Amino acid sequence: MAMWRWRLHLLARSLSYRRGRTLLLLAILAMASSLATSLGIVSSCMERRVAEEVRRFGANLVITPENSRVTVGSGGLNFGLIGEPAYLERRLVEDALQRSGLAVDSSMHLAGTLRLGGSDLPAEGVEFAAVRGLFPWWQIRGAWPGEGEVLVGSTVAARERIAIGSSISLAGVAGTEQVKVAGIVTTGGEEDGIVYLPLGTMQRLIGEPGRVTMVRLLVGVGGDRLNGARQSLTRLIPGGVTREVRQVARSSESLLAKVKLLMAMVTVVVLISAGSSVAGTMGSTVLERGREIGLMKAMGGSRRGVMLLFGGEALLLGLAGGGAGYLLGSGIAAFVMHRVFAAPPELLPAFLPISIGVGLLLSMAGSAGPLVSVLRLDPIVSLRGE
Repeated sequence: MAMWRWRLHLLARSLSYRRGRTLLLLAILAMASSLATSLGIVSSCMERRVAEEVRRFGANLVITPENSRVTVGSGGLNFGLIGEPAYLERRLVEDALQRSGLAVDSSMHLAGTLRLGGSDLPAEGVEFAAVRGLFPWWQIRGAWPGEGEVLVGSTVAARERIAIGSSISLAGVAGTEQVKVAGIVTTGGEEDGIVYLPLGTMQRLIGEPGRVTMVRLLVGVGGDRLNGARQSLTRLIPGGVTREVRQVARSSESLLAKVKLLMAMVTVVVLISAGSSVAGTMGSTVLERGREIGLMKAMGGSRRGVMLLFGGEALLLGLAGGGAGYLLGSGIAAFVMHRVFAAPPELLPAFLPISIGVGLLLSMAGSAGPLVSVLRLDPIVSLRGE
């Protein structure tokens, strides 16, 4: 116990005696650790922000039958379908999503044509809870439908003079159902010309229980997840094709990957430079303390004891530099997130061990060469000053 206390006292005196060099090493280690911490925090926050932004655009993957039919028309005009109706088995789709292990939000859709009075209307059976989460930009006048209720597109409502709260009779090839209009949806797109009703109701009306014509998915971006999810689902769903709805998610994913690569390259360059600076500073320290090391060996100090002294100095510097780097890096990251991305600052404790690890890695790696010199130092030669 007394030996360890003596060594700690020797470490403290050694670091305080060379205060200027100690502070220089601490500054180098803190700056390198702070850079790694700040870039890591910014990268992590950026990935979350990009995922949030992509989510606002709704589904980014869609699964359709391999031989799906094509609707011919524009806006409120519907000229019919090309090709035979094609469907996906809902059970097979759900099984494929489960086997893929993907964390996705999904929405099942069944498209068809229903008759209202003397008019044929494009209709779509959906799960309103899922649609509400995947399509946040839908503007609803009235309320989201409950059981036995529907949403009517604004174009259809204006053309057929349908009001919120009114009851309409929708007829399909397999039956007729009286439903209540809960709300009118406006998006400025094709949704304005469609009647939306519960998926189960649509399946009963057109006589296709357990089937869907389309599945919309929202997959988080990052790495190559989007492309990997597309390929995996295409392989797992027989008779189904998975494609990207648009290129927004792909562009965001590509940009995020490039920014993260740039950050990683900058971090590596700075860490190499910092490691070289630490090695140079520690090497000059060993040269200056040659007589001191020689005296310790001449007085009976073992190689292990001398190595522990210098290794302990590097260890303490690494811990202190890493801790200071975490605080400084968190401050830099908060400033960047606030000024550049207009996001609230975040303190991520998970990066504390990373920052300390960077400090220890630099201090120990930079001290490896000087420690070898200490090991090989001849006390007689060093005491002569040669």
